[in-house]
Amino acid sequence: MILACPTCDARYDVTGYPAGQQFRCKCGTVTTLHAPSEQAGLLACPQCGAGVPPTSSKCSYCAAELLVKACPRCLSRVFHGHKHCPECGAELEVAATGELTEMACPRCESQLRARRVADIVIDECAQCQGLFLDHIAIKRVILDRQQTRAEALLGALPRSELKATVAPGGKMYLKCPSCRVVMNRKLFAAGSGVIVDVCRAHGTFFDAGELPAVIEFVAQGGLAAAEKKQIDRAREEARRERDNARSEQIHASMMQTTVDLRTGGASALVDLLSLLFR
Repeated sequence: MILACPTCDARYDVTGYPAGQQFRCKCGTVTTLHAPSEQAGLLACPQCGAGVPPTSSKCSYCAAELLVKACPRCLSRVFHGHKHCPECGAELEVAATGELTEMACPRCESQLRARRVADIVIDECAQCQGLFLDHIAIKRVILDRQQTRAEALLGALPRSELKATVAPGGKMYLKCPSCRVVMNRKLFAAGSGVIVDVCRAHGTFFDAGELPAVIEFVAQGGLAAAEKKQIDRAREEARRERDNARSEQIHASMMQTTVDLRTGGASALVDLLSLLFR
């Protein structure tokens, strides 16, 4: 079982710990482990939609015969009869076997080719060596931070030189190969030096050399350091806001005290001194 910190989203393996156990995250947040929902881990029956354990061979509600298989894209468990994977949304009849996909490369418009590496699928362009990974693949390669998976992907990718800027005459803003909506250009993480193109709905496109650079950045602890910097920055901003609010309160009190002293009020001076030395 994986526990996610509600503050910084760091993930911890808490398998075997009892419900009610508390864990302190590296960011300082204390999180309580709750008992899993009764629906957790259940799959939907393709006939009636009822929740069924993936180990069942028959639905206990409609008595439909069930056969478990793996999604060809994310390898999640699904029942035969589903048209789309409930985890990643991929069409279950379309297996990722390295054949040309219907998606065009956002950079050069060549057709992308799907390729399975370990337990993930990447869509790659043979022309410009760009890579498109859906959100499931991104999570498995980067956020899960499993060394063997990352090493397998690094070994399967060509070692292209990382280009920091778009080539002269090249496109700055790219369209998602899935929905054709212009993607957002964003820095992968503070300190990474890699700017990627992200579609919120479908995934991320990496130009040649960018994905290996990101994997190495994460492997060296760069993502954890970036998360810590973000938390420290948020805390500093909160401290500044508190200080600014107190300064404004003191300034307002001083202005009011000045007015009160001019009108002969003595208690206002006492209130101001109390506020200053609180």
